[in-house]
Amino acid sequence: MRSSADGMHLVAMVNPPTSQYSENWRHPLSRRDWLSAEFYLDLGRTLERGCFDMLFLPDALAVPEDNTGDFATTLVTGGKGAIYLDPLITLSLVAGATRHLGLAATISTTFTPAYSIARKLLSLDHLSGGRVAWNIVTSTTDAEAANFGLTSIPPKAERYDRADDVVQTVVDLLESWQPGALTLDGPRRQFADPELVHRIPERPLSGRSRPLSRGPITLPRSPQGRPVLMQAGSSPRGMEFAARWAEVVFAVADTPDAMRAVRTELRDRAAAAGRNPDQLAVLPAVQPITGSTRAAAFATVQSLEAALDGEGVLTKLGRLLHAAREDLNPDGSAEELLLAHRGATGSEGFEQMLLAAAHRQSMTVRDLANAQAMNQLHPQPVGDPADIADYLCELYDSEAADGFVIMSALYPSSLEEFVNGVVPELQARGRFRSSYSGRTLRDHLGTSL
Repeated sequence: MRSSADGMHLVAMVNPPTSQYSENWRHPLSRRDWLSAEFYLDLGRTLERGCFDMLFLPDALAVPEDNTGDFATTLVTGGKGAIYLDPLITLSLVAGATRHLGLAATISTTFTPAYSIARKLLSLDHLSGGRVAWNIVTSTTDAEAANFGLTSIPPKAERYDRADDVVQTVVDLLESWQPGALTLDGPRRQFADPELVHRIPERPLSGRSRPLSRGPITLPRSPQGRPVLMQAGSSPRGMEFAARWAEVVFAVADTPDAMRAVRTELRDRAAAAGRNPDQLAVLPAVQPITGSTRAAAFATVQSLEAALDGEGVLTKLGRLLHAAREDLNPDGSAEELLLAHRGATGSEGFEQMLLAAAHRQSMTVRDLANAQAMNQLHPQPVGDPADIADYLCELYDSEAADGFVIMSALYPSSLEEFVNGVVPELQARGRFRSSYSGRTLRDHLGTSL
């Protein structure tokens, strides 16, 4: 049983202009300067004031396409993926404006060389004083593959096999300088001790005759040992990968029982892989809607729902599922639609969550479209700060979660309301830190190497 003194972890996922709420970009309470440094600097300062573990930037490498291969729908509607800044460059700005906040960048193992990943991560980790995490993705779409000169995305098994090789190589590179190798010993005229720097070990690879790198890297060991590894895979192969590598898992689940099942399976898999499961933080995604009162919170929900367009939500659902408009009967069965277009999103775990919710709630296609446009069917607790804290504490105390990935309906107001209202409630209940006890991200997470 986890001690309540350990405290939950909070990670903010930030992906404007849309977020999980599809109309975020045009809502009057949302900022539109998400292509400016000030937007991210302000968010970083807000999250650090709220003692969040880290700011997490997702990424994709192509504008999402519809069933015809066209990107027009995404651009016209401001769909998720229409805009993505490079996460590492963006987080470099935030690093200079904060002192404690962790910085999680998404980088694809399918398209990025292992040495390049290691050097970029380690550079920012040094510049930030040891606050970087790598959100490991394999990428999922043919559109992304086409942007890198490939005809199609490799099969999932091949992508994960490559990811295993890439992550192992990155870890080896990050550890190619032993602690203390950078001596800066002026009297002895020794800058670094070559006996403490080495090429990376030769290891068997998945169907390759040549190693992905030989090392060493051109930087000494990270202030936190090495950047934290983060992952969100929820398919069986994704779970296997997370159990081997991840220290933070962004979990996809929409009920307490589903969250608990995911956390239990990941911990069991980690133990079977020879790891200490307590070194694995499982964080389900939630989209809280809060206000100074319950009435204010529910009024916000009503305003969000009122901004949805009946035809627009169907268009967006069709794009997500790569379904033609004639396939979308608003009064038809959402479950049948999802089964007919299984695999379209590229995320097996996300699709399973949609299917379970559609079956459990007997959703129509319009129900599914509205829910997808509101929060992508992630849990959406609504209420005053005490109500939201009640919800999060119940999940945390019942070991359904080690903390949460907080998603915003609106930027920046949703995160500001959470930091101003919910965080003090969690702190008063002893479930969340009142100040940072260390400087590195591993200090915040309580993880060691």
